[in-house]
Amino acid sequence: MKKMSFLIILTVFCVVSGCYTAFAMQTNFSKALKTCEKFSQTGSIEKNNEVFNLLITLEKAKNGKCVYKEKIYQGKEYQMLTCNFDEGQLPFMSSSMEKYSEIFKKELAKNNIYEAKLTSNGEVFQKYLANPKYCTITHSKN
Repeated sequence: MKKMSFLIILTVFCVVSGCYTAFAMQTNFSKALKTCEKFSQTGSIEKNNEVFNLLITLEKAKNGKCVYKEKIYQGKEYQMLTCNFDEGQLPFMSSSMEKYSEIFKKELAKNNIYEAKLTSNGEVFQKYLANPKYCTITHSKN
């Protein structure tokens, strides 16, 4: 009976305070990013009547850094964004991606590759991805 009362109180509290919204924001990627757990996701994006394939990965490096890779490719040609982040940067990025996912939840429902696409998040892009101290871009060679 006490357990049931606690569950009812928690449910009422969550409805009033918005717990469900907070839980809805956290995605598989933002959870993995928070602790740099191994993660991989594929998908595609259409732009200007062309389809671009994406492979996004996250893993710990031997030097303790968290390595994020975003590969955009068509056939053999590709662009690869590779970023190396310190553990201290991960909570901010994870939190920012949770906010991003909540704001763009309708778009994510249509194409969930954006869940893990750090380049879609302007806040993260400006603070880290545009900084060569953290990220580099490589291209396929023709």
